[in-house]
Amino acid sequence: MGNDIKKDRLMELDALRGVAAMAVVIFHYTTRYDELFGHKKQNYLGFEYGYLGVNLFFIISGFVIFMTLTRINSLKEFAKRRALRLYPAYIVAVVITFMAVRVYDLKGRGVSLGEAIINLTMLQGHILIPHVDGAYWSLTVELTFYLIMGLVLFLGLSNKITTISLLWLVTSGGIMIISDMSNQRLTTFVEYLAISNYSHLFIAGIMFYLIRQKGQVKHHMMILACLMYEYVFIDINSNFFVTIFFMLFYLLVNNKLNFLNMKPLVFLGTISYSFYLVHQNIGYIVINIMEKYGLINEVFLVIPVTISVGLATLLTFYVEKPIRKIFHNKSKSKRKTTSIDLTKVDYINEQ
Repeated sequence: MGNDIKKDRLMELDALRGVAAMAVVIFHYTTRYDELFGHKKQNYLGFEYGYLGVNLFFIISGFVIFMTLTRINSLKEFAKRRALRLYPAYIVAVVITFMAVRVYDLKGRGVSLGEAIINLTMLQGHILIPHVDGAYWSLTVELTFYLIMGLVLFLGLSNKITTISLLWLVTSGGIMIISDMSNQRLTTFVEYLAISNYSHLFIAGIMFYLIRQKGQVKHHMMILACLMYEYVFIDINSNFFVTIFFMLFYLLVNNKLNFLNMKPLVFLGTISYSFYLVHQNIGYIVINIMEKYGLINEVFLVIPVTISVGLATLLTFYVEKPIRKIFHNKSKSKRKTTSIDLTKVDYINEQ
């Protein structure tokens, strides 16, 4: 396959992001809400495994971040792109969510003003400060992955990524084994730094990108190793869905996911980062209010979903994209444009 990433391929990745985001949202509004607050309706339908949409996000992130890494010239440029992708919408989401939870007094979900200010750095997870919104845990994982990729770029080792990925996977496995055996805080901390619970997902994403570019046997073997890692170290529920995700990506790299190229899914993928940022606590508040007024049927979840989509649309098109456009306009005279708009391939998270 050629080196250029086709536009429709990116749209398919957007569609997958949209599916992953909606899965996480529905999980939070059904199963997770029930665990935290209890739905007033008996036998409320749940979406127990929707949280695994975050795993799909991590695979997508591995694919896209390494693709971006191969198309930039410096660590400084990589850091700027990441910061512009992550922080504008995030900072506004933190402020909105903190204020909403404080005003409504959503029990058990609030943080102090000082903790909220620290949250603005996005580093709260690394220093064990509570998140303004619990969904932000995945951003800690994403930031760690970016740091690892930034180090690879800084050391000029992008062309050795398969070897580095193998070493990372083996090291992660060793950490997982030692952590399970010792159950010590130190090994847990090392496991946290190496993101050992998720390293195989990011690595798989990288390998799928390389398969699409080169299709060498070693990349397929790494995918198999990542799947084996999943089955050895991660729980059985995750095993099934990650297997499905890997199958989807094999279809993706072989141009077999064109059916996902639908405007609603692509749009949802476009706003998925902001959607993820604002949906959880704000959605809980909306559901809480709804159920106080007797709107207890599952069908009424369309209300918090619509509100979250609306907020996410505003954040995406009136905060994130304008700020990135300003930066792009200031910088385009200093660098050559590539054959692809990289702003279309900056994916999260998470979660």
